[in-house]
Amino acid sequence: MELNYALIGERIKKIRKAQKITQDRLSEMAGISPQHLSQIESAKTKLSLPALINICNALNVTTDKVLCDVLTADTSEQINSDIAEVFNDCTADEIYLMLSVAESLKRSLKMKKIKLSHD
Repeated sequence: MELNYALIGERIKKIRKAQKITQDRLSEMAGISPQHLSQIESAKTKLSLPALINICNALNVTTDKVLCDVLTADTSEQINSDIAEVFNDCTADEIYLMLSVAESLKRSLKMKKIKLSHD
């Protein structure tokens, strides 16, 4: 199985930015160079296990939080947590609109799947 390093890098960047940590600061905290962190976040280099652990420790998150996009195990708990985080600071109107879009997208995807299975 080949890991999707782009997804891992995106997740690290998302968590870092949510915590308002710069690349320079995170690289210092994780004991890696800023250039290496930049290459990890942009998937220009593969992430080693020691670097992953150091980054997760620096961000105070578990490795499954970073790897949830690439794990084959059930990650519904992490996905639910991500959804709750997105909706956390929304107004009632924003939540209503986002749910409407999600429901519409779900219907469209199901219709496309049905159409593809008939082709």
